[in-house]
Amino acid sequence: MDEKGFCTDIAANGLVTEDGSVLHAHTEDWSEASQKSTLVVRGRPKGGLSFLAATHGGIEFIAGINSAGLSFTGNSLYPNDERVGLPKKFQAWRLVTSKSISDAMEAALPPHRGSSYNVNLCHKSGEMYCLEGSATSHAVLYATNGYLVHTNHYLDPGMQRFEACFGTETKSLAGASGTVVRYHRALRLTRNSLGHITKDSLKAILTDHVNRPRSICNHPDMRVPKNERGKTVFAVVFDLSSLKMDFCLGNPCSGRFVEFELS
Repeated sequence: MDEKGFCTDIAANGLVTEDGSVLHAHTEDWSEASQKSTLVVRGRPKGGLSFLAATHGGIEFIAGINSAGLSFTGNSLYPNDERVGLPKKFQAWRLVTSKSISDAMEAALPPHRGSSYNVNLCHKSGEMYCLEGSATSHAVLYATNGYLVHTNHYLDPGMQRFEACFGTETKSLAGASGTVVRYHRALRLTRNSLGHITKDSLKAILTDHVNRPRSICNHPDMRVPKNERGKTVFAVVFDLSSLKMDFCLGNPCSGRFVEFELS
């Protein structure tokens, strides 16, 4: 697994949040250099929906929310069936401008794709999905208990045969142990907060350092060559009930969240 491809996502709806709001949190872990080109953009295509999105240099939308009350984030996956096809980076523009959950699902899993992310979709109604994709297959995970957690490996048993990092292909955790620890850590912290989840409690989870440097709040691993080191380059919490986005550039343990409102 690429050292830079680590992200953590948590979503929670009114069944488990303190005030009934729908919340969606994400840490974006990538190269140290990419933090310098990370920014928030506000847009409204002619005749389309307004949106807020976090992006690297305006090229790829990584996490966003729109005026239809939809948010999306993505986790890198490492499928073994990659092929020549539509690049997965092209999916995000359609995601951030989707008018419905169905539209967003179809945008996340286009035909003839060359690969896929896990795409996390949330709607202000409280509907929440993880769409685990590969080039040739997919699985839909639904938040039946009011929350979802995802990192960088397949959770659906049927999709684990596409896992290039560990499981049926290599039968090893080499390079992939970090995603397993982050998933279970985020899951435990989320379950401990059920009924009391707020934006602040999610931000606290995003600062967690258990298993550092491969923690939820990811820090550079000095054992890795400098040009291959990853870190948390931004963190974001969406409030779909109020259409707001709290954004922190850099590690959330030391950075400051700034609120953006979608108007």
